[in-house]
Amino acid sequence: MKRLLTLFLILTIFSCKQKEITKADLSFKLISWGSFYGAEPEQLEKFEKIFDSIIKNPNAKKQDKELADFFVRLNDNGLFTSPYINLRIGNDSTLVVYLSETEYKKVKDFNHNDLLKRNKKVELELDIIKKDIDIYYAERIISVNEVDGQTYWKK
Repeated sequence: MKRLLTLFLILTIFSCKQKEITKADLSFKLISWGSFYGAEPEQLEKFEKIFDSIIKNPNAKKQDKELADFFVRLNDNGLFTSPYINLRIGNDSTLVVYLSETEYKKVKDFNHNDLLKRNKKVELELDIIKKDIDIYYAERIISVNEVDGQTYWKK
């Protein structure tokens, strides 16, 4: 029930394209592939061709088509090469949020191993807008606070 309530809250917050101020903890995922931030132009071109061929292939696996569709929508929203962070909302929900390079600089130096060793976590307050299905953008990070607590991370 608690999980359903958290999911309902997230869907309600992000159901329209209005900005919402959200409080969440910075979380970490050890293996994450949310965008092509920092990729070389040759790599970008290669992956764009791969995604294009998957979309045009009627025999492509459903999972491959969904992944390609996601990256096409990222590109359509101007976020294909944007940095992103993982947020922990509530006790059992995580959300990938894209941001500008300027906003990313506010959080990029936090290291999950360091935070874990010191028993610290990072609380954020952000202006978030839903750009598309499963695509969220933080227009502004309002506050960044390192506090006592456990940093959430996932393999």
